[in-house]
Amino acid sequence: MSRIELLPAVLDTAAARPLAEMLHERLTENEPLQLDGAAVTQIGQACLQVLLSARQAAAARNITLSVREPSEAMTLMVTLAGCGDLVAKAEN
Repeated sequence: MSRIELLPAVLDTAAARPLAEMLHERLTENEPLQLDGAAVTQIGQACLQVLLSARQAAAARNITLSVREPSEAMTLMVTLAGCGDLVAKAEN
């Protein structure tokens, strides 16, 4: 069973550390994790890097980490950054 975490509306530089801490804590549970991106209105490079790093850490532990229902703003930003696959798998 997957745990679902709601992402905050603003994922800016100030949100990077709390996001990283939350993801680290959840990944230590060794359970699949879904991040709900429906509320995201802004995502910056720092949080994007945290999400990409968490995805890599999850893969190394053989844990599924996915973003479900990414907002239009989140989808646009990750696509512009060349990381569209971060949300693409969740849309299937």
